[in-house]
Amino acid sequence: MLPLRLLPLTSALAAPALALSLAKAAEPPAACAAPQPGQYLVVARGSRAGVPVGRLNLETWQADGSVRGRRFLRVGRSYSASSYEGRWSSLGGCGATVSRGDAGPSSQLLLNQVGRPRVGLTMAADTVVSERWIHQPDTACTATTLEGTVLSDQQGFNAEGANWVANAVIQREVWSNWGMAGLAVSSYGGKAEVAAYQGRFTQEDGCLGRIRQQDAKGVTYAYVAILRSDGQGYAYLQTQGDGLTVALLNREET
Repeated sequence: MLPLRLLPLTSALAAPALALSLAKAAEPPAACAAPQPGQYLVVARGSRAGVPVGRLNLETWQADGSVRGRRFLRVGRSYSASSYEGRWSSLGGCGATVSRGDAGPSSQLLLNQVGRPRVGLTMAADTVVSERWIHQPDTACTATTLEGTVLSDQQGFNAEGANWVANAVIQREVWSNWGMAGLAVSSYGGKAEVAAYQGRFTQEDGCLGRIRQQDAKGVTYAYVAILRSDGQGYAYLQTQGDGLTVALLNREET
């Protein structure tokens, strides 16, 4: 008879714990709540047939499954804005989909635990676009909604003839009474550029408005912007020129 080899006590105790850990890892994630009606800010970026795309949506989901929204879109040098209607529906588990009819492609979404969409993909031929979804509480945007410092890091594109060249930008802005002053550090193909700038948000409808900025060299920039109604930041989409940037700026954590 072969002699029995006893496992060390620590190994014997660790084996069941490891098996339990692996079993838990294999379990499906806990179910999410049903998709929640409400208003959502959507920040989307990617490309269509090799051309850069940037998009903002301000979209309201109703309890009956209907959708109303406004879309602001850059595809290359082209900019457009439109209103639309559509439908949202649950995919079961933690998924949802929203269709927008003729106003644009549908989106496939993943929900958080309480049923609010958080991330999505735009579903259209020749399109690779990811989406960030942010719930907009039912709170009016006023001149004091966004006060203090916001920070961002983003990637954009600059047109050089028929080509689009990627860039990266980090920003720090201080807001007060819808005015802002900031510092931007940009990288264009590894070449750094630092610029101070000032600007102002002009409210158009609720949390939606326009931003016009001018840097220390006198260069002006125009954006459509949507404030977060919880005061935690804002999103913008560049609307003019040979630059295409869509960004989400977040309030500085204390």
